[in-house]
Amino acid sequence: MSYIDIFGTLKDASFNGTNLSTKGFYIYDVQKPLSPKQAQEVINIAKKSGVIQASKKFTGNQLALLGYVKTTNYSALKSTLRALAGFLYSDTDKQLIVNDETDIYWNCQYLESEIVGEKDDYTLINLLFTCNDPFGYAITADSEPDTSPATNVITTSGTTFIVANAGHTYAFPTITITFNQDMQHVYFANNTIVDDVANRFDVSKAFSSGDVLEVDCKNGTIKLNGASSPAGFGDGGSEMAEWIYLATGNNEIEVGTTDESIDLDVDISFEKVYLY
Repeated sequence: MSYIDIFGTLKDASFNGTNLSTKGFYIYDVQKPLSPKQAQEVINIAKKSGVIQASKKFTGNQLALLGYVKTTNYSALKSTLRALAGFLYSDTDKQLIVNDETDIYWNCQYLESEIVGEKDDYTLINLLFTCNDPFGYAITADSEPDTSPATNVITTSGTTFIVANAGHTYAFPTITITFNQDMQHVYFANNTIVDDVANRFDVSKAFSSGDVLEVDCKNGTIKLNGASSPAGFGDGGSEMAEWIYLATGNNEIEVGTTDESIDLDVDISFEKVYLY
């Protein structure tokens, strides 16, 4: 019989909603970089000192769970490891949540492991998770407005209000618009974003009173009364079709129409984005 000396408090983590300890894997440390890797493209201009940055992008992230599997004998160890491997395998991203950061989740896939040491009834093993979506996300979404009334009631075209993003980088919101009258057009813009083009989308449809339009700017989907309805996106008004995103800090959001009148409720929700 062999044994492991562990000093300090063990950690927990859940993958795809299941605590890894229920699969026989116990964690003593979690390692992740301070921020995801970034790749940049530069332009080298003759007779100019240095280079010009053309673009910069986060490329991915890796989280390592350092832990062990401990059983009573070699046969049980192999059975537990076999079951753990089957549980971890996935072709799609799953949520990974570490117990001392239960307010943040990561979209990860398990790709490989490192065997640190193995005896007759235990294995020291590092599980490596790759996050092609390199960010951590707040489990509890922020919403605007966050006080009563529960929605922004818009009755004047061009109405603006502030949405605060306290995350580390851009966040993509879900915008839910409930129409209180028949309308043909609505637009939504972030006036704080200064880029080559305005950060705005226009949607032209035959909206009826009671219709609910949901624009998910993170996943790039548009639903009308729960059904996919991308037609009309980018039509009307300034004919803009860009998903809204929120810069860090305060964002001035504008809602309006080219119709003669407007009466609708707006709710915005988003998950703050973290680099670490």
